[in-house]
Amino acid sequence: MDAYDAIARRVSTRAFQDRPVPRDAIERLLEAAVRAPNHKLTEPWRFVVLTGAGRDRLAERRRAHRASRFPDPAAPDAAKAVEKTWREARDTPAFVAVLCAQSEDTVRREEDVASAWMAVQNLLTAATAEGLGTYVRTGGILADPGVEALVQLPAGHRVIALVSLGYPAGDDAPRRRIPATQKTLWLD
Repeated sequence: MDAYDAIARRVSTRAFQDRPVPRDAIERLLEAAVRAPNHKLTEPWRFVVLTGAGRDRLAERRRAHRASRFPDPAAPDAAKAVEKTWREARDTPAFVAVLCAQSEDTVRREEDVASAWMAVQNLLTAATAEGLGTYVRTGGILADPGVEALVQLPAGHRVIALVSLGYPAGDDAPRRRIPATQKTLWLD
């Protein structure tokens, strides 16, 4: 599959087969990730791969975080949502936590975050080319102290994404996008 096909076929995968992702496959994805452009070659990214017991600990953190968002986590609807969050995490073969250095210089910090996101995109494209599914998670869970402890967050870094990774359980079609021609202005 070439790069254009991988980009066109990439979808957000929520359900995965009960099948581990080989370490060498994950290593190839990470090698693709670090090829991302980065201003002044800062290479601001770090990666933490969570499988097995590490994945299970993340599932527990996601359960606790989701429960904290409800006024009454024991209410039937809340309990169902919390259980779904935990089950989805437990059924994900691997997670890649993407960390980014946080420069004190605001311009460099912004450039580094952009570079780290380009690394995420490289990882997603490479995963699609390998026949793997991904789902990018952002939001409040990234600043959860339990998640920061779990990924052994280095000083001066933050978690910018949690990427779910595995073999897709189904064959989801890519969602429609508005053509680039409708989003582009050409200036001569």
